[in-house]
Amino acid sequence: MFDKGVDLDLRNEPPRPASRQLIEAERMSAIGRMACSISHDMRHFLTAIYANAEFLERDDICACMRADLLLEIQEAVLAMTERIDSLLEFGSNGRKSPLVRARVSSVVEKAVAAMKFHPDGRNVSITVGKFPPTEADIDAKNLESAIYNLLLNACQAATLSTHVPEVMVHLTEVNERIYITISDNGPGIPAAVRRTLFDPFVTAGKLNGTGLGLTLARRIAEEHGGSVCLEESNRDRTVFTLSLTKNNCYH
Repeated sequence: MFDKGVDLDLRNEPPRPASRQLIEAERMSAIGRMACSISHDMRHFLTAIYANAEFLERDDICACMRADLLLEIQEAVLAMTERIDSLLEFGSNGRKSPLVRARVSSVVEKAVAAMKFHPDGRNVSITVGKFPPTEADIDAKNLESAIYNLLLNACQAATLSTHVPEVMVHLTEVNERIYITISDNGPGIPAAVRRTLFDPFVTAGKLNGTGLGLTLARRIAEEHGGSVCLEESNRDRTVFTLSLTKNNCYH
């Protein structure tokens, strides 16, 4: 017989060393798969950069073609940078910077401004609602990265719309929680991938991308006491919400 004071519920016990080793092994395996994928992409981008650089040396190309070649080089460099950043973020063990009290709207505005310069955001109408001047304990750089990833997905989806591509961004606060809602008028997310949407390397049918954007966005949100969830997705509208808590000093 067990003593009455002994709690037999082991569900809340910390993972045993073997379990932690297994989790770490799975993470390293995932990093290895991603590194192989990225190396393939890098070769593709570098080949394009090299070819365009050779064309730029010619004297018989017009200014318009020269501008197009330079734009393709810039886009290739940007894509390479995004893949490297994703690999570094996924390979890290979580947030390193301390949380600092800051205005969340400023972080959202910076992410939106950066997205408008991205090739996938240049031809998308990004509408921003009126943001409340709410503050929270945040890692501004990581939070901006999470919002940027959600915006990138939304813009890429919106470009597939049969209408004018549109993305809308709203920021609201309810008691101690803050919600950043991003919606697009794209064709929606296939039902077959919705359950695994936040798993690493799930791309929802996109030709380009690492499949880590949503994984990293959710992890960053969780580090801020919140999460990322798919609120709605149909043929006309897809909505994601990133939530966080205002006071995260205990994290």
